[in-house]
Amino acid sequence: MSAFTDGLAEKYSPLLLDGVLKIASVRARLDKKFRSNIYEDVGNGLEPWNARIMFRTKDNSCVRHVIIAGGRFKSGKGPVDNPDVTFVLKDRAALKRMLMGDSAESMDMLLKNELTFDGNMAVVTRFAYLLERMTAGKERGLNPRHDYLYNSELAPARKPLPMKPGDEVKYLSDPAFSDWTIDDFPRLKTFLHDFFSTRPEMSTERAWLMTDYFKKHGYETAPDGTPLDPELRQAEAYNHLMQQRKPVVHKNQLVAGSTTEKKIGIPVYPDLGGVFIWPELYTMHTRSLNPYLISQEDRRKLNEDIFPYWIHRNMREVARKKAGNPQSMRLDERFVMYFQWKAHSLSHTIPDFETVLGKGLAAVAEEASEHEKKAADGKARNFYKSTRLCLEGVMSYAQRLSEEAARQASAEPDPARKAELTELARICPKVPAGPAETLDEAVNSMWITWVACHMENTNAGLSIGRVDKWLQPYFAADLDQIADGEARKAYIRHAVELIGCFFMCCTDHLPQVADLGNKLFGGSSSDQAITLGGVDEDGSNAVCDMTYIILKIAEMLRLRDPNLNARYHVGVNSEDYLNRLCEVNMLTGSTPSIHGDNAVLAALVNQGFPLEDARDWSATGCVEPTMSGRHYGHTNCMMFSLVAPFEMALYNGYHPLCDEVIGPKTGDVSEFDTFEKFLDAYKTQLTWLAEKSIECNNLFGETHRYVRPTPLLSSIIRGCMDKGKDLIDGGARHNSSGTAMIGLTDVVDSLMAVKKLVYQEKRVDFPTLLDALRKDFAGYETLHARILNKVPKFGSGDPETTAMAEHMINFLYDLYQSHSNYRGGKYTTGFWSMSNHVAFGVLSGALPSGRRKYKPFTPGITPSPGTKDTLLQQIQTIAGLDPVKMPNNIAFNVKVMPDPKDTPEQALNTMAAYAKTYLHSGGMQMQFNVMSTAEMKDAMAHPEKHRNLMVRISGYNAYFVELNKDLQLELIERTEHCLGK
Repeated sequence: MSAFTDGLAEKYSPLLLDGVLKIASVRARLDKKFRSNIYEDVGNGLEPWNARIMFRTKDNSCVRHVIIAGGRFKSGKGPVDNPDVTFVLKDRAALKRMLMGDSAESMDMLLKNELTFDGNMAVVTRFAYLLERMTAGKERGLNPRHDYLYNSELAPARKPLPMKPGDEVKYLSDPAFSDWTIDDFPRLKTFLHDFFSTRPEMSTERAWLMTDYFKKHGYETAPDGTPLDPELRQAEAYNHLMQQRKPVVHKNQLVAGSTTEKKIGIPVYPDLGGVFIWPELYTMHTRSLNPYLISQEDRRKLNEDIFPYWIHRNMREVARKKAGNPQSMRLDERFVMYFQWKAHSLSHTIPDFETVLGKGLAAVAEEASEHEKKAADGKARNFYKSTRLCLEGVMSYAQRLSEEAARQASAEPDPARKAELTELARICPKVPAGPAETLDEAVNSMWITWVACHMENTNAGLSIGRVDKWLQPYFAADLDQIADGEARKAYIRHAVELIGCFFMCCTDHLPQVADLGNKLFGGSSSDQAITLGGVDEDGSNAVCDMTYIILKIAEMLRLRDPNLNARYHVGVNSEDYLNRLCEVNMLTGSTPSIHGDNAVLAALVNQGFPLEDARDWSATGCVEPTMSGRHYGHTNCMMFSLVAPFEMALYNGYHPLCDEVIGPKTGDVSEFDTFEKFLDAYKTQLTWLAEKSIECNNLFGETHRYVRPTPLLSSIIRGCMDKGKDLIDGGARHNSSGTAMIGLTDVVDSLMAVKKLVYQEKRVDFPTLLDALRKDFAGYETLHARILNKVPKFGSGDPETTAMAEHMINFLYDLYQSHSNYRGGKYTTGFWSMSNHVAFGVLSGALPSGRRKYKPFTPGITPSPGTKDTLLQQIQTIAGLDPVKMPNNIAFNVKVMPDPKDTPEQALNTMAAYAKTYLHSGGMQMQFNVMSTAEMKDAMAHPEKHRNLMVRISGYNAYFVELNKDLQLELIERTEHCLGK
């Protein structure tokens, strides 16, 4: 389009909007197929959808509305009373882009705050779906860009170095299994090939069974008008779900059950974030990142039967109405300041698998029944009844898995497979209802319970915990009954294969992510964290045979999920164990994440957790510590940008991207005569925004009590049964909320630049610096070079810069610790970022640190990329920070490349020496990417050659070829440290 026609389109964009709304009106009258999109079944058969929608530019030079009622569109000029949602366009140019662009451009407009909305977000997504259907042509096929993903060869297997047994290893002569690769396990190799060659597919099974139940039996009230108890309502629907969902035993699997009925399914949770994928029902299979298949029938179900029921019942809308559309929620919807996970999931905690394996669910149900009889009030009585109903549903599902395994066994011609299916048919009625006695029983008990947990709560960050500790007794008991040497070897091989099957089961689902989320959380899977090693509750060494079996599976499969975390306790765990952790990182490229157990324990004990409980911690989601099976910490309750309030401090409360005054008036920075006054202005903006984020998190937490009580998970979290309280009501033994502080390095480096250049050296004044930032340093190249080369950076070992980082860490710790969540627990601070350091970065302007506009922030607590290899200085700086002030953990990202002249043993020794130095110096967490910049660049150019190239982002793993370009470039631009001699 020429500049002239482009200007005309902008000038007459209100008329263009009028035309679009008129066309929609005509289509609704004349096009039966299109008209079906504005009808819904919310429990009384098909009825017309009613909605009132307004559009306006910020200056109100264009105000339009549309009323959808009775199957018709009625549009007009001016406002409308009580709109369900108002679209707010930055200006007429933005209006033109919204009307003439595609869905990807609209998504970018949302991120850049050129398009915002005020009101019901579900109405936004439904209206966006209508516009997509109105303008859609012939349905497009699969995006050919992704063909290579499902036909590529995987990287060849590599063997580890042999090792001698140590720690508490009793049965393995070579804990590295140095003679084995994935080629020695044909079953696992086939599973792995199938995983990488299978296109993920939307599953409506859970969403439909739950929604249909509520339509028939009521949600707010029963059919007779009686108000329903939310806890009991959820339990009855859950029991129905577990009795009706399809029992799946996949071909050649040693573990029964599945998350969805698909090979790789995306379960939908419409009461939380499910409705936000509505506009993509006909385009999700074509998008450029992480496409999903979807059947025509599932499209129809979601559009007509499921999503409409939840337009006014989803978490975000219930919270908005409850609180009167508060500013704290509206800020969350601007994407650039903080992101609230509780609107999407009740997650980031760990079930008490130890009790599931040791007692069984039938015993827990019986305990609930006894409590129910003695309960003093109706609320507690309903809680116990709810847990019992849920547990009965899980046991019913396990029984039907047994029947399915028996059915398959009866028709199976292969004797070996027939025996496996017969064994599954025996196991499933026994566990998880009763205690496990063998390793096969224990693994199946864990998986069936895990599936059940994901049927209740969103598959995002709910984590598995200390699998090595919990499974070791069953592995040992099995082996102790085998005397023959060859039989023992065969059993160990079976145990490795069984754990591999469990890991592959964990890959059978993905979280539902709208295309917008591919920019916010690129490449993330469900982040089901498993934690290894460390110490037991009594302080003894917890590294055992099962630890090394799981490490072997991680090495062979190279899976991004489960997200493997390893605890290393200085003085208890062996250095051979640390070497093996580093070796697995070298062989996989990025896993496991390594945690300094001593530092994490110090932080947890300081938070008031008893030492015995603290010693039983596991990572959740990314890296955050949670007391296994007894703690609801929602450790990723929010992702918080530390840069947003910094920009607001620079501009006296005004945020450039939002193009409006957001925060308090803290003064014109050009009038600050001391650095301390500027720092105080930043702290004021930071405090104001942090308190808004806390208000929003608490609001969503309170709303969970109505929308999504969680009786099943509560039944297997210690404390809930004793208190007669749901997890979301504070029933767990321990309660807290965990935050992720993003952009610390960028803020510290920016503060140092301001302090040095504006106040100490007086090389530049604030007006000039602000002009340089607005122009992204264009015309200020000399200033930019001085900032990059002369101002000390965080991680360089400069004491003043380190002191600034410590000051900000202490300030944030005190700020969040001074607030309690709605359950009475404290807020904890951590410094990791998932991939939000990229998302927040591409929405932020240039900074005094020298970072250019729209570039990613540094991930986690990692120093900014530089041209020098300063790994030792970075290790000393990060290890020297006080872990007590970072109780929600950190992500210290290190990209290393072995010297090609070194032998594998030499490279491993060098890498392990760095890790040992960090951990013995008090380091809290570190994670490696063991690959070269050149390899990543080649993967961008030739993704078909690098299908399973796995990278560590900031707390989780992802496949490089599935990441958005911004995230790929951020990984490439990280400093590459050479592991030379």
